[in-house]
Amino acid sequence: MENGNIQNQMGLVAYNFEPELTVQELEDRNRAALASSEAVVQTLDEWCECGNCQEMPSLEENVCCRVSDLVLPNLEDHNCITMHHSYDTLILNSDVLALAYIQMMMYKGQQGRAPEELSNRQSRLVAYRQFICWMLKGEKLGKGRRVVIPSCVVKDIRDSFPENNNDYTGFQAAIDVRELFC
Repeated sequence: MENGNIQNQMGLVAYNFEPELTVQELEDRNRAALASSEAVVQTLDEWCECGNCQEMPSLEENVCCRVSDLVLPNLEDHNCITMHHSYDTLILNSDVLALAYIQMMMYKGQQGRAPEELSNRQSRLVAYRQFICWMLKGEKLGKGRRVVIPSCVVKDIRDSFPENNNDYTGFQAAIDVRELFC
């Protein structure tokens, strides 16, 4: 499917307003990626503490909610963030996601009307954004600040809003688009 068709169907484009990185930030990320690629690969039992995670495609994505700096302040006394009393309502409820979708469209100044029902792809996108917003209490992400969503949350969202062919896009670090064309 062409990018233009995806934009027309979705109404939103993931990472559309992502700021670019400086050359120094890109070099720092490359050094960090090289160091992490040399790290010892751990099994699921070694890195998952909540019991709800699954192996992800990259080492960077193999993060449990019980060790995530993003989640720890909000975990309270729950074994897993997916067991939090607000989680299902805020992250998986179709009506909440539809409203959040409309708010994202308005925030980005996009014209048009939201679909009657969100596709699973749209629901996943909004659910990921809802989770980040909930964890950060509205604090903004931006240049050089991208966060990995814990594996247990990604698994739960994907299970709730599955892709027919199980072809998912994992975590994408911010890139400098200028580097792609130079």
